[in-house]
Amino acid sequence: MFLVVPWQRIKELFWVGMVGGVVVGIVLVYLWQNVFGFWVYPGPSDLVHILNLPVFLILSWFPFIIVFAHLLSQYDNYFLIGLINFAFAAGAVVIHFLLLNEGMLIYNNWSLFATFILSLIIHLGITLFLYGTGQMLNAEKLK
Repeated sequence: MFLVVPWQRIKELFWVGMVGGVVVGIVLVYLWQNVFGFWVYPGPSDLVHILNLPVFLILSWFPFIIVFAHLLSQYDNYFLIGLINFAFAAGAVVIHFLLLNEGMLIYNNWSLFATFILSLIIHLGITLFLYGTGQMLNAEKLK
């Protein structure tokens, strides 16, 4: 994150990262694991588990969302913004694929495609939030 996003921009996007990364991560993992049972993070998936939630895995979404929000604000073309949303949703699928292969995540009635769709919806929501709150630096130039 520090190599891609300037420090001033990190400070501006701090709450986007906290809410879009950490809070959404907590709610999503809690619901998908503890309520619906779609995901299971077995014991060795993280160093610290609180309420059966993998703390460091959830916290790792903070820099991911900061970089995502910063990259979105750099472009003024709908195609490129869509491509960034698609790429970051695909990145979440890659992370889940690696966790599945290492036995750090187990799916129950869930799939990587469902992860992609869910991630795309979340990233589009963050995009709409950034656009609606004027945090996309080139929003007035969108074509």
